[in-house]
Amino acid sequence: MEIRIVVLGDGPGGLILANTLNRHRDQANKPLQITLIGHSPLHTYQPGLLFLPFQTRGYRKLEELQKHNRKLISTGIEYVTDTITRIDPDSKQVETQSNGNYPYDFLVTALGSRIVPESIEGLAERLKVGQRVHTFYTPNGALQLARALEGFNGGRLVINIAEMPIKCPVAPIEFACLAEDFLRKKRLREKTEITLVTPLSGAFTKPVCNEMLTGVITGMKAIKVVSDFQLESVNDHRISCFDGNEVPYDLLVSIPPHEGSDLLFKAELGDATGFGYTDRQTLKSTRSEWIYLLGDNTNVPTSKAGSVAHFQAEVVYRNLIQEINGGEPLPLADGHANCFIETGHQKAILIDFNYDSQPVPGRFPPLQMGLGSHKINLGPMKLLNESTLNHWGKLSFKWIYWYVLLPGFQIPFVESRMSPVGKDYSILDKVA
Repeated sequence: MEIRIVVLGDGPGGLILANTLNRHRDQANKPLQITLIGHSPLHTYQPGLLFLPFQTRGYRKLEELQKHNRKLISTGIEYVTDTITRIDPDSKQVETQSNGNYPYDFLVTALGSRIVPESIEGLAERLKVGQRVHTFYTPNGALQLARALEGFNGGRLVINIAEMPIKCPVAPIEFACLAEDFLRKKRLREKTEITLVTPLSGAFTKPVCNEMLTGVITGMKAIKVVSDFQLESVNDHRISCFDGNEVPYDLLVSIPPHEGSDLLFKAELGDATGFGYTDRQTLKSTRSEWIYLLGDNTNVPTSKAGSVAHFQAEVVYRNLIQEINGGEPLPLADGHANCFIETGHQKAILIDFNYDSQPVPGRFPPLQMGLGSHKINLGPMKLLNESTLNHWGKLSFKWIYWYVLLPGFQIPFVESRMSPVGKDYSILDKVA
């Protein structure tokens, strides 16, 4: 008897999981029927939307960032392009708009997150007009922002994070740094005031990394940071905070509020914002024993980022095989996340962390050699340190994404659980 596994969402998390399951279906002691349901004919390499507004080589057109989903899904997976209308945990089936119902033995939701600018007074209509308010969090928004930056002649450039959580929480910092570099090359830096406005107490959530990043952007880059700003409304000239504080702008780059999926909320699998109730270690739903969640639609306390979806897909794959073979799901997820943070001028910072360990200096990937207690860290990339190698690592990741990650292959030396090897935790004693 076949085990029916239905995966919802054809973003990176859903694709990686479905392809990994299909590639290793021989690990299960029963035959698998794998169905992937999504509604996006085109798959967008979302990290590229950060570079598109600046017309970086290789990131100038959407065609350079998109591929047809059907070409990314391996043979043996049933791919359904349709609108999902309902998840019914009681009857263990998923309803779609045009293709009927899909019963499952195991369901995996990888439905991602979405921007909801309409939740902020004045934001949605100004993004729609696309004159002085833009976002790079959607493909069309990034294209419009490219045109706006091309015609920008200086003034007050404001990057605003409306509220947390958001996809890729370091992306607004990266945009501010790339904008500083872009405007300097256009000889407009002296005519432009760049301000990062955030609801956080600093540039980032983790103390050591926050101190480092805040120093980078407020130091030689002279980017102003306005913290603890809870966005209430947007008008044609300024953004307003609930406490009465206001920040004027000539060009506003908005990162709107994010929500998960209404499907999870309506099925009582998630909270009112659509983020699913998820066991942080097994990634299993805490509301249904036949459902797993991964990626941005979970409520686990880690970043909503592509690397997290990648690592979580590996955990869900292993636990699905574990359960199909008669075992219990294992506490394999540790919230592992890593990312390159572009800082402009062909440099970037690499960070690696999890639920319990914040980013610290060191080297990556976790490679060591030595005798006895004397070890030498060989990872070529520096952690929590600006370098040109990290910049090229970020740019080269696009190839890895298309040809290694999405097909379900393993990146050498990069595991789903974070390794302490190569990391210098002594810095935590200095800030304790």
